[in-house]
Amino acid sequence: MDRETELLDKLLASKKYREMCPDTIRRIWAENRGRYKKLKDVDNATREALHGVSGAFLTDAEAAECAWAMHAWATGARTDAQLENILNKHASTRERLPLADMDALYARIFGITGKPDRILDLACGINPIYLGARGLKATGVDISGSAVKLVNSFGSTYGMPVRAVCADLLCPGAVPGERFDAALLFKVLPLLERQRAGAATVVMESVDAASLVVSFPTRTLGGRRVGMAGQYAAWMESHLPRGRQITASFEARNELFYILQRG
Repeated sequence: MDRETELLDKLLASKKYREMCPDTIRRIWAENRGRYKKLKDVDNATREALHGVSGAFLTDAEAAECAWAMHAWATGARTDAQLENILNKHASTRERLPLADMDALYARIFGITGKPDRILDLACGINPIYLGARGLKATGVDISGSAVKLVNSFGSTYGMPVRAVCADLLCPGAVPGERFDAALLFKVLPLLERQRAGAATVVMESVDAASLVVSFPTRTLGGRRVGMAGQYAAWMESHLPRGRQITASFEARNELFYILQRG
């Protein structure tokens, strides 16, 4: 085994990154291999990038708490309070709580798109759990293995109409080739574009869905408005994927939403 293979295999097997999509690790390694000559520098740069990517992942403790919360919901009265307790375990769903606000957001979206029979949720986190609990059939894609396992457990163990795959949207074949009624791309496009120019458009054009529901943050992590809504609005309107038109746009709390439909 050569030194490069040894270092890469060590990363793939490490406890710190064992829940990350292997394609993500290989992609970031390959990108840094083109930037640095020394393998030590490649390894250090890759670890630094992976640390940034995995920062929003569920910890082992949070994943365990989420699993127990799912069990309590599924074997109990299945109350909204129990569902909210599940969704509170992950940052991406927690920021859209309380549950009444989340329900209102989706009611507004589906009032425009129509209630979808099949939903694709890209960079899903544990959001398909919410969708399944509300009786919607959903397929999620995420680079977090822990989130994917929780979604799949919710589907297989408790009979919910949801499933998820662990895949990297910056790698070929990550977007499922099936047809969906609606696809959710919540706050993911800026992350893709930051890593690779043009990637956001490629992903949008790879999705086979009647409606794309795209969102962007309107505040910094510190809660400041620094013109983000205007910047993302200008970006979205100048990067419409082929065959799509803007049907609606609106702000809800700290997000700017666009609904893009075929037309």
